Amino acid sequence: MRLCPALLAVCMVAGCSSPESYTPLPTAYPRVNTYADSTASAALPGLCFDINAEAGTSRPRHNWLNIAYPRYGATIYVTARQISSPDSLAAAIDARIERMALNLGERKAEMTEFDNAHGFRCRLLVCPDGGPVPVQFLAFDRKGSLLSGTAVLHGSSEPADSVFPIVESLGKDAAAILNSLR
Repeated sequence: MRLCPALLAVCMVAGCSSPESYTPLPTAYPRVNTYADSTASAALPGLCFDINAEAGTSRPRHNWLNIAYPRYGATIYVTARQISSPDSLAAAIDARIERMALNLGERKAEMTEFDNAHGFRCRLLVCPDGGPVPVQFLAFDRKGSLLSGTAVLHGSSEPADSVFPIVESLGKDAAAILNSLR
């Protein structure tokens, strides 16, 4: 098969031309080395749940658990309370919901509400834009157990696309805590 010399010349000229102005590429962010999906059990007074097995833990008080993620520069602070009165439980839930809204500020967030298999009503708030408090959660049952948690990014949380993988991972770990809460 013979190619027309004129067609061949046009293809060569079109293939060799390039624009005169060069546009710089957008800034790239380093990949975050995420933690494995393996879990370990953790307990606070009257409650048990699963956490990331590779995360570090500390107990500053008997009803607090700090779950540290050094690679992310983040910590999930978890608190458990046992509240005997239904009115006191409702007031504590309302106060926590208000605190979650104040922590969020003007940022938009995705809220997920569900009942887990062990009778806990769970709320998970994830702010994909980052911010200092990108993940918050709350769980309670009819017996008066109340678990709340907040993930805090230590250091810069801007720009949002650079912290999105961290927020996504912390959100998954918070969801695992809520789903396994018993």
